[in-house]
Amino acid sequence: MPGRGTSSSPRAADWTGAVQAWTAALGATQVATEGAPIERLNENVSALTRRVPAVLWPRSTEEVQRVVQLANLHHTPLYPVSCGMNWGLGSSLPVCDETAVVDLRRMNRIHAVDVPHHFADIEPGVTQGQLYDYLQDRQLPLRLNVTGSGRDSSLIGNALERGIGYFATRAGSLSGLEVVLGDGTLVRTGFAHLATSTITHQYPAGIGPDISGLFAQSNFGIVTRAGFSLMPAEGEALSIVAKIADDTRLVPFVEALIGLRRRGVVQTIWHLGNRGRTEIALAPLVADQLRQAQAAATPAALREQARTWIAQERFGAWNAVGGIFGSPALLRHIRREIKAALRGIADVMFLNDRTLAVGERLLNALPSWPLVRRKRLMLQAMKPLYRMAQGIPTDAALKSVYWPVGQDTRQPIRDVDPGYSGMLYVLPFFPLTGEVAREVVELATTTLGAAGFTAYITLNFIDTQVAEAVVNCAFDRRNPEQTAAAHRAINALTDAYIARGYPPYRLGIQQMDKLVNGDDPFWRTVLALKQTLDPHHIIAPGRYCPR
Repeated sequence: MPGRGTSSSPRAADWTGAVQAWTAALGATQVATEGAPIERLNENVSALTRRVPAVLWPRSTEEVQRVVQLANLHHTPLYPVSCGMNWGLGSSLPVCDETAVVDLRRMNRIHAVDVPHHFADIEPGVTQGQLYDYLQDRQLPLRLNVTGSGRDSSLIGNALERGIGYFATRAGSLSGLEVVLGDGTLVRTGFAHLATSTITHQYPAGIGPDISGLFAQSNFGIVTRAGFSLMPAEGEALSIVAKIADDTRLVPFVEALIGLRRRGVVQTIWHLGNRGRTEIALAPLVADQLRQAQAAATPAALREQARTWIAQERFGAWNAVGGIFGSPALLRHIRREIKAALRGIADVMFLNDRTLAVGERLLNALPSWPLVRRKRLMLQAMKPLYRMAQGIPTDAALKSVYWPVGQDTRQPIRDVDPGYSGMLYVLPFFPLTGEVAREVVELATTTLGAAGFTAYITLNFIDTQVAEAVVNCAFDRRNPEQTAAAHRAINALTDAYIARGYPPYRLGIQQMDKLVNGDDPFWRTVLALKQTLDPHHIIAPGRYCPR
């Protein structure tokens, strides 16, 4: 394997010996080398392919250690995934061909939940739906910082990628990591390496150098357990929806939202979506409601009516949503502040359980006029998305991947990889100002538009300083020309953002060379760390590290 920092020639991988050894160590049901498990990896929403010799499903840290030790013995590289739902960025596929996938979804134990200190001690296969259900079943007063990626997405996996939750970034949500290094050594970060520690997850830094950050977006080891921070479920929840009618108001709209965050009025993330994003998120849910009411309607008719109803509801060119918590008195104050800040700029609506229940009762009591019927069904369609503002994970948003190219959304969707819908993402960070936000949007719309694609855009205001843009284009994977064009367009947009100084904070497996440069002293330092922690370059070759 090139790039090991040594002058000796790499030894050839012994896949036959490795598979035999893994099968003996794990059992035949935990190792696959052909058939559906392998084929399934290359059926992904990014339309990428890799040659994968084996898939392994360890069930414990000890089994992961054994897998890594045997991989070192047989010189066979490994690519760990938590649940493999890195959609739009490669899903479960490794960066390089001839790399075995280590799927950690069977390591799904919730070891403990600490209510007073707001954390869960979990394994990488624990999903946000699983942990939410655990909290609900035990009536624990804790809330999840959810993402829209579905109930079955891994909490640890997303946090290690520094994912963005509904309320805050997940970059700092992990503590006390348990990691299998590239030579099979088990290391615990922070105070976790002290057997008597009682404050591992309350003070993540521990004593001495804090090495936890080395294992985020890196290929130094496999994280097998960690603490995951939660939020206290205190106060009432309030959802905010603000919208502007046209793009000319985007800059003052963004500046007003920034001001609310800087003054501490709203301390959670604003999510600002363009018209395209709003439509693909909401339209399939509206179509579901229409389908239940009009079983005989054709799919084409339902799609058209869903689009019409969304237009009639006057969703804006840009729609901002946010969720906040607090006492009734605090929420009344926040409502007044938000209304004052957005007066003359945007229309504002506030939702909570009480207002939704009142609206539902009122609409159900009225005659079934067309307007009332539309309002009633729209309210039902919006409920799953509204519940994310309460920390409730949902699969409802996954239908937005299928909607643009017309793939069937009638059934519940838990995994967007099957089928023919394609979706690619670019995720730039940029300094948070109205003018820069406008520039980020214009780059996306012009670059993707020139290639014949719609730019679906969400701007997430991480804090008062920086924002993330989630930009994606949809394509039909059955069409090779369209698929190739989508990849070219996303690559061009990524290059444009990097050139302007707005680099992506995550990369797809096909884009690592966009920012990973072996001539850069930073990446040479990363490579030196790799050589120390994984001397035979077993773990995820090519992932955020020179080869």
